[in-house]
Amino acid sequence: MSIKEISPTEFNDFANNHLLKNFYQTKEYGELMSHSDFSVIYVGAFHKNVIVAASVILYKSIGPNMKYGYAPRGFLVDYYNDELLRVFTKKVKEFFFLKGFAFIKINPEISYSIVNFEDKSKTIISKNKSLIPVLKKYGYDKLRDNLYFESILPKYTPVIYLPTYDFNSLEQKMIEEMKLTELKGLHLVQGNTEEDLKTFYSFVESKDNKTLTYYKYLYNIFAKSEMVDLIKLDLSYEVYVKYLQKQYIFEEKRNEELNILFENNPNDMNCYNEKTESDKIMNNISSDISAINIRMRDNVMRETLAAALLIKHEGRITLVMAGYNKEFYGIDIKTFLFYKIIDEYKKANYLYFDMNGITADFTDKNPYKALNEFKLKFKPTVYEYLGEFDLIINKPFHQLLWSTNKIQKEFYKPAIKKS
Repeated sequence: MSIKEISPTEFNDFANNHLLKNFYQTKEYGELMSHSDFSVIYVGAFHKNVIVAASVILYKSIGPNMKYGYAPRGFLVDYYNDELLRVFTKKVKEFFFLKGFAFIKINPEISYSIVNFEDKSKTIISKNKSLIPVLKKYGYDKLRDNLYFESILPKYTPVIYLPTYDFNSLEQKMIEEMKLTELKGLHLVQGNTEEDLKTFYSFVESKDNKTLTYYKYLYNIFAKSEMVDLIKLDLSYEVYVKYLQKQYIFEEKRNEELNILFENNPNDMNCYNEKTESDKIMNNISSDISAINIRMRDNVMRETLAAALLIKHEGRITLVMAGYNKEFYGIDIKTFLFYKIIDEYKKANYLYFDMNGITADFTDKNPYKALNEFKLKFKPTVYEYLGEFDLIINKPFHQLLWSTNKIQKEFYKPAIKKS
C-alpha cells in the first residue's frame, strides 16, 4: 500500500461511493475550509493501483515547524478490516511524519450507541464499541468524551429516516397546530440571492462565531455542485390578514356571548376572566391587522420569518444552521420550519434528515434542555458517535505541544456557550 496526494475530483469519485460518505469528506467542504486558516490536502491509499481508503485532511501550523491535521468525520476506510486499518494507519503516519505533522484528529461517523431519552438509556452497538481498543492499539489516542458541545463536531446527533417517517407519531396537539399554521399563509421558498443570505444571517448571527463571509463561501461552493438549499419561510400578508379577520369575527361573536353571560351573572369570576382574556385577544388581533395593512399599503406583501441552510449529499440532508424572527408572536415559526422541511424532503425522496447536534445531559439542569426538547419532539433516532481520537504521528512533537498547552488552547471550546 502507498499513500499519495490525489486530486479533489479523484477524491470525490471515491468518497461519494464509500459506506461512510458524508459532506465533510468532500472536495466541496475542503474548498470551503481552504478559505479559513486551514490548508487542505486530499490523500488516497492505493493497493495495486486501486484506491482502498482516502481522506480530506485539513491542516495548519501549531508550532515551529509543526503541524496538526484534521480528518473531519474520520478517514474513509473500512474500520472493520483489521489488516487494512493497520496498514493504512502505518502508511498515513509515515506519509505525514515527513511533512512535519504532530498528530491528525479524527471523529468517525460511526455510532457507539442509540440514545433513548424517554427512559434515559443507551443501547450500545457492541460491534462498533469493539473498534475503540483496535484504534488504540494502532496509535489513536481516545479523547475524553463530552456531554455538551466541547468537541469539534457534535457527538450526539438526532436523525430522521424520511421514507418511513409518520407525522401521526407526533403529539396530536402539535399536528393540529401545524395544520392551523399552514392556513395563516406560511410557506417554504428557495432562496438564492445575496439578500436572501443576508436575511438568513440576520437570524443566526448571534448563534455561533461564523461570519456572513463564511456562509457566502459555503453557499456558493456547495451551490456549484447543487449540494445546498437556502430555505426561507415566508409569510404572505394577504393570506394572513384574511385569516386574522376571520379570527376576529369568531372572537367578536364569542366576546358578545361572554358579555351577555357576565351581565346576567356579574359575580361569575370565571366568566369575567374569560371576557377579559377575550378582550385582549381581540385587541391583539386588531393591532396585528392594522400593522399588516400599513405594510401592505407600502407594497410589502410578504415577510421572511425564518431561514435554514441545508447540505444535500447522497440522499441525506444535513441542517447547517437555522434561525427565525423571535419578535414575531402568534405563530410557532421554528416548529413549522422544521415540520415543513421534513415534509418537503420526504416528498422529494431523500433518505435522512440530520438535525445537527444535541447534548446527552438527561437532567433538568441541562443548559441546552430547550434545544434537546425541541428536536426530540420530532421523534428522531439519536446516535452517539465514537468520539474524537488523535492519531499520533510524531510523539515528541505531540508531547511538546501538550506540555506547552498549545493543543489545549487550539481546541478549547467552552462546554456552555454564553448567551
